[in-house]
Amino acid sequence: MLNKVLVAASFLLLGTLGLAAANPPGTLYVHCGKLIYDSTQPPLSPGDVVIVDGKVQAVGSHLDAPAGARKLDLSAYTVLPGFVDGHTHLYTGPRGEHPSDPLAAVRASKDVAYALDLGVVGMRILGTEGFIDVALANAIDEGTIPGPHLIPAAHALTIPGGHGDFIALPPSMPEHEFYTPLNGFINSPADAEAAVHLQIKYGAKVIKILASGGVMSPLDSPYAEQVSAEEMKVIVEEAHMDNTKVAAHCENSKTIHDALMAGVDSIEHGAGLTPEDADYMKAHGIVLDPTTYIVDSILVYGEKAHLPDYIMRKGRDLAAKQFAGMKLAMSQGVTIGAGSDMSYSPPEAWGKKGVLKGTVLDEIIDLVHHGMTPQQALTAGTKNTAALLGLDQVGSIAKGKEGDLVAVEGDPLSDIHAISNTQVVVFRGNVVVDHRSGK
Repeated sequence: MLNKVLVAASFLLLGTLGLAAANPPGTLYVHCGKLIYDSTQPPLSPGDVVIVDGKVQAVGSHLDAPAGARKLDLSAYTVLPGFVDGHTHLYTGPRGEHPSDPLAAVRASKDVAYALDLGVVGMRILGTEGFIDVALANAIDEGTIPGPHLIPAAHALTIPGGHGDFIALPPSMPEHEFYTPLNGFINSPADAEAAVHLQIKYGAKVIKILASGGVMSPLDSPYAEQVSAEEMKVIVEEAHMDNTKVAAHCENSKTIHDALMAGVDSIEHGAGLTPEDADYMKAHGIVLDPTTYIVDSILVYGEKAHLPDYIMRKGRDLAAKQFAGMKLAMSQGVTIGAGSDMSYSPPEAWGKKGVLKGTVLDEIIDLVHHGMTPQQALTAGTKNTAALLGLDQVGSIAKGKEGDLVAVEGDPLSDIHAISNTQVVVFRGNVVVDHRSGK
């Protein structure tokens, strides 16, 4: 049933995005006004990229166009690698609504199409219900719907009444069929082991631990410790045996430390990070995904978006600690990724009750607001996060890598806001978006 619904949705989307069917495989020659082929290196001005059958064949200045190549003149723009979002969710309807899995998947298919439209070529989805993120990843890979590379977590691992529990059931309701390891709920190390195995069995490519309470959940506190140190050790051991990374949502010092000692691969949010644990992260290559924009978005737009009082209260209380964690990590040389912690709700959903607008582009801009240079923020949103997600084919424009690039109006190295002015998106060597006047 789910596959049939996704197929139907794809017919609505294919005509609006100019997908691969409209761009047959072959050679694409791209001439760029400025080319930031690698955010850690000086840009080329001008720069050229040759893409053959979806892969980059050459990068340089003043390259000759191969005979018979399609030509894309981006001489008026700055061209960058596609962006990568390390922490996303899916918009499946208004807050508090619990749609069926097929309906949720159809709605979420618009999220991933919208992400690609902005130049996002990779996303890590850290928690859904019904394995809809896995379904979307498979549908994208087979060409049924448009979207970027997805790294799905399936169900985040949590406890009843924890950060992953958004349903305030009365105790008289039957719970045994819902609070199960298959749905990500654990009460013991044995449950934790089963939950990891089941998420991976049904398609998860990363495991998400909700180690502490959080802001958006109605039943808990960010300062609560929820998944025990013993349970986290089991989760990480089982996931790593399958070569699967583990991301830990942590909003207080104790859970950060326990997650690090368990061996997680990334800390999400990081409120309460200590200097000692920041040193440990740097020494062991553990990435901080600070998700600053979601906090700033709650503070600035939360009331206008009619967010519940508990979200506003917890967001205000936690903000200074989360921003301090990010700045501490920067000062001590921790590798920082870029994760928006937002659902990519398409524009028609903005302004609806409980819906905030936001993407990794907003996160990259916000990282600069909190002290990064534009170059550092671009690195976080391309190379660093691509490496964290294991997407070796994206993150920079280099020979042998996937032919993905984004053309923007302006120079993001001097004004980071330029990344919001997307003009052209090339994905796997195909022009999927072209907003230029008259094109």
